[in-house]
Amino acid sequence: MKLKGQVAVITGAGAGIGRATALRFASEGARIVIAELNHAAAVETARLVEEQGGEALAVRTDVADPASVAELFAAVDRRGWPVDVLMNNAGHVDELTPLVELSDQRWTLMLRVHLDGTFFCCREALKRMIPQKKGAIINVGSVAGLRGLPGASSYTAAKGAVIALTKGLSHEVAQHGIRVNCIAPGWIETRMIDYLPEKWRPRMVKDTPLGRIGQPEDIASVALFLASDDAAFVVGQVISPNGGMYR
Repeated sequence: MKLKGQVAVITGAGAGIGRATALRFASEGARIVIAELNHAAAVETARLVEEQGGEALAVRTDVADPASVAELFAAVDRRGWPVDVLMNNAGHVDELTPLVELSDQRWTLMLRVHLDGTFFCCREALKRMIPQKKGAIINVGSVAGLRGLPGASSYTAAKGAVIALTKGLSHEVAQHGIRVNCIAPGWIETRMIDYLPEKWRPRMVKDTPLGRIGQPEDIASVALFLASDDAAFVVGQVISPNGGMYR
């Protein structure tokens, strides 16, 4: 088992990529901390993990609130678990809106959840990882942060910033035995797809050389690689599982 005995904190693990990753990590022996704003969804993911024989802790968490993030990691401490892996997956989706029509509130919320949330979680995790001289952090960006997405400039900016944060932080903490990398998914069957016009779907498939939209499990497989010792020499990289749509 690639993650036997390790503890993985996964934000936004109540559905989609986060839930798929929680189940994949658990199948490889990890104990899972499910940090999710929707507590009922977190509890359901925990049930699924336990159903397959794993251990899970569900903690209601608002990654945009540093106090909530601090309480998340305090809950892990109270359980007596270390923090071996952190996956910053929690996100916020919104209707496509031209930048000229975007309100201050919607712009700020997008950055707060994606960028600030990643920062808050990394900061708390590193307080535990640095003393133990090991750890893996996986930040979830997006292909939108690499190439842009019309009508989603705030999302593009937030994900681009997460990619930049990954590169900077990876250089900062590698000396402590901590690897920081980023996954930048292409079109994946998650809640975000529901916010896009239905007429986009045929174009999304056509623009993807593999001829299909990705599944959350496609991203979970990449996350497992980055979390495991298979990626022992992988630092500061942005891996974009996108079916060939962006190279």
